[in-house]
Amino acid sequence: MLDVDGVLIHPRQGGSWAGTIAQDLRIDPEALQRVFFRPHWPAILSGQEALDEVLARCLPSLRRDLTVADFLDYWFSRDAQVDAAVLAACDSLRAEGWRVFLATNQEPLRARYLMEELRLAPHVDGMLFSAGLGVAKPQAAFFARAQAAAEVPREAIRFVDDTPANVRAAMAAGWDARLWQPGADLREMLRDW
Repeated sequence: MLDVDGVLIHPRQGGSWAGTIAQDLRIDPEALQRVFFRPHWPAILSGQEALDEVLARCLPSLRRDLTVADFLDYWFSRDAQVDAAVLAACDSLRAEGWRVFLATNQEPLRARYLMEELRLAPHVDGMLFSAGLGVAKPQAAFFARAQAAAEVPREAIRFVDDTPANVRAAMAAGWDARLWQPGADLREMLRDW
């Protein structure tokens, strides 16, 4: 089970959308945090609120002439650089009989974008994402629900994430978990397991 952002997906060259949004879209990053992320992001990640509906309410106070579709296109396309080495490792692992799942904090629109637009679906056996599971990492219920959805015994799971709190939570749930370091070799990590 692999995390997505920070392991398989990285910001495109030029940086993450969060660092360029002021210049490119004329949206103040602190205002975006205050109006959108702090009050709504936890509920969006756990599937309690819909990203596009929340943005439709929030965007007018940030920039009136920007549509939800344009904002999402900017966001999703900026954080969309697939790590070719990790993707190739997924393919070779699956060819050897491993099942590979993405275990990630995502809401449905970006989850679909990742699987369809970035074409991750042919390279993995599925995506277990927070909004679909109703709970986000690092909460213990995320790991229990992801395991049940994958129908894999916990002792068979190898989990890789770039966030220490998620790795600790996975280990507390009985998963064998490792912290991803940028530039690491996924197959090498699994060989050492």
